[in-house]
Amino acid sequence: MAKLNKKTVTRMTILVFVMTAISLTMFSCSTYCAQNHQTYIDMADVTLHQLEEPEDNAPTAIIHTTAGDITAVLYPEEAPEYVAQFTRLAKEGYYDGTYVFQVEKDVYFSAGSPDVTGSVDGTQAASPEENVVMEKSADLWPFRGALCAPKTGHDTNFWDNLFGQAADYTGTRFLVCDTIEFDDAAREELAAMDESAKKLTDAFLEKGGVPNYAQQMTIFGQAYGDESFETIDTITSSSVKAAAEDTGYTAPLEDILIESIEITTWNKVND
Repeated sequence: MAKLNKKTVTRMTILVFVMTAISLTMFSCSTYCAQNHQTYIDMADVTLHQLEEPEDNAPTAIIHTTAGDITAVLYPEEAPEYVAQFTRLAKEGYYDGTYVFQVEKDVYFSAGSPDVTGSVDGTQAASPEENVVMEKSADLWPFRGALCAPKTGHDTNFWDNLFGQAADYTGTRFLVCDTIEFDDAAREELAAMDESAKKLTDAFLEKGGVPNYAQQMTIFGQAYGDESFETIDTITSSSVKAAAEDTGYTAPLEDILIESIEITTWNKVND
């Protein structure tokens, strides 16, 4: 599970955009997103689904937490395996009573662990649910309110790694983006980006988010509505405990739990 403090995230973001402006390796028409191996993205073919109004029949999750509700549209076309697992586990009650186990102030929070430290025992780590192949989509980005499944493992096969075919894996725990601080320097770098990336960079400035996580996780949902973002802000502004010895995660000082996750459709949410 990725862990970055806010100052580090901001500095890394500035660095990413500086390097992008110089080498055109991230968000331009000849886009490469740095990860285990480079992935080519043609920005001309990208549709930013998270900027669109959800369709009436869009599958939707209402995450009921002790800090409030988060309503998020799910994206089964872009992340079919993860959405299928998340939906099944939610309906089975797997997430009921699980913890928000990591808060990076104002930037993100991680949730869905039965243990407040966010730990996973050996048996659970070996289960199919903790080894879902990461699904990346050029149409989904870590904007504020994005539901993401961080990397939890990597294929260790020598030949797959040698030829750039090794898979990354995700698990049951998930991360919800709030936003880094887009200070003047970061905004100037965004403004200097190649014209082909303007829609994307404008979206980060308008919606907020964590650009460093671009193409680094499975993004499987997007929060909508004032209540959702108020809840996200409440959780990410929480005071935190000292880092857990075994995992290093900093959980909220006062426990925040997922009470349940309700799977429905967008039109039913708005009835």
